[in-house]
Amino acid sequence: MSKLLSIIVILLLTLTFTGCFFDNKINQNDGINRIYLENKYYNNGEFIYIKNADLKKLGNSNYILYTYNNYCSLPISCEDIFQQFMSKYNIDFLAMPFEEFKESEIYNTVKYAPSVIIIENGKVLAYLDANTDNDLKKYQDANEFEQWMNNYIYFQK
Repeated sequence: MSKLLSIIVILLLTLTFTGCFFDNKINQNDGINRIYLENKYYNNGEFIYIKNADLKKLGNSNYILYTYNNYCSLPISCEDIFQQFMSKYNIDFLAMPFEEFKESEIYNTVKYAPSVIIIENGKVLAYLDANTDNDLKKYQDANEFEQWMNNYIYFQK
């Protein structure tokens, strides 16, 4: 009997750790107050490369900004993780090299790159902090990144 119980426990643990019991489906009808991006960003799921002067022209709009370094020390390129999300939901991110980003007002809040910064009405709503291990999974796992984004923005499919 204990052998049967051991097999059941192992089977349940295997199912749990492989995700068979958990549905990673995103629920956007969960009562969380999210923002809509400007319509022009629900588009092709691409990076739109800009300069600081372009950023200043955006004013009080809602968008996502990706600031990046010329190198990546992570095992999986975070740009690939972000691109998976962008392609899945056809959401464009503005993209700016960190050297250019340092000239922006947002740099007063976000000091490290790479980062994805969610802007609501021209102000930083949330961002990934490259200077902490707390956000590391979001940089390395598309599902973790998607779950994080789900806390702040509405997706459109």
